[in-house]
Amino acid sequence: MEDRAEEAAEMAISSPLLEDIDLSGARGVLVNITAGFDLRLDEFETVGNTIRAFASDNATVVIGTSLDPDMNDELRVTVVATGIGMDKRPEITLVTNKQVQQPVMDRYQQHGMAPLTQEQKPVAKVVNDNAPQTAKEPDYLDIPAFLRKQAD
Repeated sequence: MEDRAEEAAEMAISSPLLEDIDLSGARGVLVNITAGFDLRLDEFETVGNTIRAFASDNATVVIGTSLDPDMNDELRVTVVATGIGMDKRPEITLVTNKQVQQPVMDRYQQHGMAPLTQEQKPVAKVVNDNAPQTAKEPDYLDIPAFLRKQAD
């Protein structure tokens, strides 16, 4: 019972389910300690220190407890780790093309073409005399529905 906190923490970290996973680089660790009312503060600290030893230096470690009166002389540690393998990711670098392209206008002139110009020609106004004239009185749908219903 003396080292139950350290044993439980190490068993949680070295679980057979995690045989191919290295927790040493974890960025975030959530730890739950489930124990009976006999859990001591030094056991809580031992679990925390054992887990922190496996996580990365700048990891966020959150430790919580849940007391179960049926767990006399027992201690269970559950660990959830995130950010595993973040150190192995390649760095993303921004690559830019340092060669500045010539403006399009200059490239046209290099090939002996006439320079581009921006001329605005007036647009002819088209008037259709055959278009129907709009009525001077309001259209049926121009009157709101509630007013139309009142009039009926």
